[in-house]
Amino acid sequence: MSAETDARSVPLTANEQAQAVYKAIFTFKEDTGLTYEDLSEILGKDGSTWKRWNRDKAIPLKDKHLREAVSHFIAIFRSLGAMFGNKNDRTLWLKTEHPDFEKSPLALMMQDFRGLIQVRTYLDYVRGRGA
Repeated sequence: MSAETDARSVPLTANEQAQAVYKAIFTFKEDTGLTYEDLSEILGKDGSTWKRWNRDKAIPLKDKHLREAVSHFIAIFRSLGAMFGNKNDRTLWLKTEHPDFEKSPLALMMQDFRGLIQVRTYLDYVRGRGA
């Protein structure tokens, strides 16, 4: 077993997880022009909390609901990255009314937790069938 393989099998510390989650969420935020208010609507927590986490460059995952929401949010980001080569196309897909949702995916994600899951499930399905 190589040293690289050994390093990957060691679990991340809570601080390393918080930093990795921060990087993924705030990259998605910047790529798509989301606001702190958007993050609040989608993932919970108030805008001042998101600003503090941005300042600290870490998002602690102590809250079970936040962990679940973040998991779906990051999966959506990864799916859009795999489907669309540039951030403008990802943003356009996210913010344009979609015929399967009868609203934009972003609006559905902001509606409630079920909307977040619905967008993730849709993207998983589309990517799985190669559409």
